[in-house]
Amino acid sequence: MVTKDTMAHFISAGMEMMQAANTTMKSMQIPQETKDRVHKAEKELLLAMRSAIDVVISELDKEMPSKGSEVRRIEIRKAKPKSR
Repeated sequence: MVTKDTMAHFISAGMEMMQAANTTMKSMQIPQETKDRVHKAEKELLLAMRSAIDVVISELDKEMPSKGSEVRRIEIRKAKPKSR
């Protein structure tokens, strides 16, 4: 099973990869087609990271105790008439 730490590492590595690609492209003469492909790849990477973040959030939610959202059945009985 994938842990929260693994997902956090995946997200961090993805961000570093994007930053490295952007820095490299700024310092080199890169054809526009290559820039477009890198841009599309960055978008896909961001979408993958969003999905990974959703998984981590879901796992965190499972660990949190419920906030009284537990449903309980309460039986209501008619009061017996008082005898006089």
